[in-house]
Amino acid sequence: MKLACQAALNILGLFSFLFAFAAAGFVHAATAENTVPVWLYDAQSFEFWRDDKGQYQGLYPELVKKFNKESGYQLRITPIDGETISQQFKSNHHGVYAGVIRTEERARTHVLSTRLFDNEVVAASLNQRVFKPEDFSTSRVLFRANDATLERVKQSYPNLKFRQLSMVSSSEEAFRLLSDNQADFYINDASEMETTTRYYQLSRPFPALRIASVFGFSPDLVGLRDRLNQFISDAWRSGEMQQWLDESHRQYLLSRVTVTDEERAWLQNNRLTPWLPKNENFAPLIWSDQQGHHGSAVNMINDMRELLHINVDVHYVDNYFAELRRQNWPVKLVEVVNARDPSPTEGMIGPTQAWNNVYYNRIEQPFLWDEEQILHQRIGVIQGSFSQFYLQQHYGNDIKLVSYPNVDGLIAGLENDQIDYILGDLSTMETSLRGNELFRGVLKVAGITRPEFRVGPWVDTQHPLHNLLSRLHRLSDYRTQLERSDPAPAFPELTRNTLKIISVLLLITVVFSLCLLVMMWRHMKQNRIVNRNIVQALEKVNRAHDDETGSHIQRVAKYCGFLARALQLPRRTVRNIENFASLYDVGKIAVPERILRKQGPLTPEEFAEMKQHTVKGWRIIQGLALGPIAENMIHFHHEKWDGSGYPEGLRGEQIPLEARILALADVYDALRQKRIYKPSYSHLQASQMIAEGAGRHFDPQLVALFRLHHEKFARIYESLAD
Repeated sequence: MKLACQAALNILGLFSFLFAFAAAGFVHAATAENTVPVWLYDAQSFEFWRDDKGQYQGLYPELVKKFNKESGYQLRITPIDGETISQQFKSNHHGVYAGVIRTEERARTHVLSTRLFDNEVVAASLNQRVFKPEDFSTSRVLFRANDATLERVKQSYPNLKFRQLSMVSSSEEAFRLLSDNQADFYINDASEMETTTRYYQLSRPFPALRIASVFGFSPDLVGLRDRLNQFISDAWRSGEMQQWLDESHRQYLLSRVTVTDEERAWLQNNRLTPWLPKNENFAPLIWSDQQGHHGSAVNMINDMRELLHINVDVHYVDNYFAELRRQNWPVKLVEVVNARDPSPTEGMIGPTQAWNNVYYNRIEQPFLWDEEQILHQRIGVIQGSFSQFYLQQHYGNDIKLVSYPNVDGLIAGLENDQIDYILGDLSTMETSLRGNELFRGVLKVAGITRPEFRVGPWVDTQHPLHNLLSRLHRLSDYRTQLERSDPAPAFPELTRNTLKIISVLLLITVVFSLCLLVMMWRHMKQNRIVNRNIVQALEKVNRAHDDETGSHIQRVAKYCGFLARALQLPRRTVRNIENFASLYDVGKIAVPERILRKQGPLTPEEFAEMKQHTVKGWRIIQGLALGPIAENMIHFHHEKWDGSGYPEGLRGEQIPLEARILALADVYDALRQKRIYKPSYSHLQASQMIAEGAGRHFDPQLVALFRLHHEKFARIYESLAD
């Protein structure tokens, strides 16, 4: 009986094996012989497009081809319109769905693959920019219907409001509405914005939002999902996925620029030779720093070489604007035109942008509220520059024009009182001043030129490459705007044993981190003691060198701490402001005794030397690593809200908050004290003078806070009176 049962079981097992083998063979045969449709949205993007022969190109055709070759499956790209693919996906119609945006709801109701790549969400506009979601509250905004972008945006920014929200059937319709001024912004993932038919401004107001693009599957294709997930993970680990993404982007952009037979023939027999400025900047078209040349003109040249492999011989020349007027160059990637003169715009291959030059003078000199104030003044310019041409054209002999070969000569001329103003482009001047803190504390922007000139790229309309360079400029402009960081590689599928190992490693890491935190806490406590000792030592040195009393320093610190707490700043910030306030005049130890203790008024030269105590104190404190709050209070406590202070001439909220707090506290206490050069003022008089300084010397918000709590200042002064 046992033998009969065993034989029956063996026969049953054999039939089970044969059935499973046959079933597996049937599945493989069905997979190999029957094609599976890959539905995707039929729109031009790096993910999918048709070339001039009607062949499918892009990321998804490439992935499908490689997956079919490796797996033995027969997937087939099947492009359809957006509404149809949305309906089929919702109803779980048979097939694979490419370019699906992953959402929490879709992950619960559909079969989705692992992440293929991430897309950022951007906003396209004809001529506007936004920097944060709140900026859309007054805007007319478009989203594409049957797309999950709006859902993801609302999930990430639930309080987001629009003046008007409309849905469009395609990106082409959205861009048409933008061009017809029927909408302000079109919001979608970046791949939908890769159009080079028109110029648009792109904004990135959703920095934390990344949309994961995945494959979707009908429920009968769960087994295919697992195989495709393995394929995606392997491709990320090997680096192939990133290569496919980069190459798809490159080939798509390249497909947007078609080269005619005439253009190709010209390129084979000629070399393109653009001339660019060397010692003068025309930002944003071109500017230079220690790392080299930058700007849209440089980007376009790089794209000529990288995308179209055009032979480009670039020549950088000094005194570019003077050469521009003398030479008859057919290609001017940096052209300066008068906004009122329509003739040069015929050759423009891209938008022009307003071009102003900037006047500089010394900190203590007035601003140029009217450009006519430069009449009969000495103006320094770089020889052969646009600034020289501008002044000669507008003012002729009514000013004294002094030319120098470089920016260093200009700065030296102003320092040695050979000129009254410098006129130059902002990027050149700021780049030169950035590394020289002394001059940044002496010079300020005093005014700008009239907005009547514009800059942009120009090509002679008769040049054989005029149309090609126009198309390439649009491509280069969008390539620059759409440039984004590489997506992080996807995590591989994790087994249970791998998770256990990771858990043990995490436990070890947590224990080690706790030990480190204890050690760091002890170290920070010791550092606070050391810092306090440093502060006290510097206080003693400062009081020995200066006439200020210890009570004055203590009161100023108390005022600062009170204001910081009233502003509800973080506790650590309040502590640092109160602790380091006593060091604000430490730079006076580097001021000569004859100036510091002088009984009468200071001469202009002596006052200039006295003003350097902020910079000198900042340099002293930098080596002690007390942190940015201490450095800012010492460096900027003489800045004024209206920009008339020193050493940087900062204005408004450019001044660090801790320095604004200290400025008010120091002035109040100085007004209450009797000094060699002034009597002491009552609390009422000092409070009135503080109130009068709102918006000029002091932050209006801090003055309002002072007026609300002025009696607290009086009590602090009386409790620590000398």
